Amino acid sequence: MSIGIDVKPLEERVYRYKQPFKSFYCPLCRTKRSIIHNFRLTKGNFFQIVLITIVINICVFPFTGAKGLFFIFPVWGVFEFVKRSLFKKEIACPHCGFDASWYKRDVKVARKIVEEFWLTKAGQSSALKDEKLEAEAIS
Repeated sequence: MSIGIDVKPLEERVYRYKQPFKSFYCPLCRTKRSIIHNFRLTKGNFFQIVLITIVINICVFPFTGAKGLFFIFPVWGVFEFVKRSLFKKEIACPHCGFDASWYKRDVKVARKIVEEFWLTKAGQSSALKDEKLEAEAIS
């Protein structure tokens, strides 16, 4: 059953990523989106964690001895934090301000975030118009 409403996306030409982790359409503005960062650690990341731990262990071995191998846990935590932060930063739509992670937690907060996004976007565009008018008046 089709209603026949044709909704256009906010942005027709969006930046395309070569190998995105996930491609989808924004549920609010229907703009094609891509996320390049995965929130899970890969085998390469675990290899980096082991190498960094070995380097740290070599540096602190005279002071800690073999106990320096336990630096793997803080390094692992830092990697997890950075990967999840990069992923979370990409979730919010740059065109309409919709954030699916906030929508999943609390719909009212998600609505407020979208409203604030549009208010700041409208404020920035009006500020740019005011600056252009002032520049024309000075000339």
